[in-house]
Amino acid sequence: MKQEAKLQETKFQDLELLLKRTAFKKDYTIGNLGYIGYDKHNNVIDKVPFLCNTLEPSKVSKEMIPKGKYKVISNLSYKFNRELPLLLDVQNRMAIRIHRGNSARDTQGCILVGINDKAGWLSNSSHYEQKVAELIGQYHKCWITIV
Repeated sequence: MKQEAKLQETKFQDLELLLKRTAFKKDYTIGNLGYIGYDKHNNVIDKVPFLCNTLEPSKVSKEMIPKGKYKVISNLSYKFNRELPLLLDVQNRMAIRIHRGNSARDTQGCILVGINDKAGWLSNSSHYEQKVAELIGQYHKCWITIV
């Protein structure tokens, strides 16, 4: 119990992820994911303008996440059988996750992460899923703003 309390103390206060959509194609949308972290005194501790790219369903899809700010938690995904970031309170949507995948065929509306090195494709997706999950785990609270 003491070890868990000490681990909690080492976590930073808040994390703000920013997903900026940049390319709207017929079958998919590409974006850039960055973040800003804050400590318990509201001091900026990390500012990274670019963490990785994202891929989502196209802007004409009903599955596209509406622009806005959402709380993010990390919990067990029974579908993927591992801990993954989960967006909360997305209007008319459930189980919106941030996870690995390479193309629009790999998502039913979730946010895929990786490097967009060819049209409609993300590479190194597993690496960036882990990187995003580890980053979120360093903070007490996490939010994502989609613009």
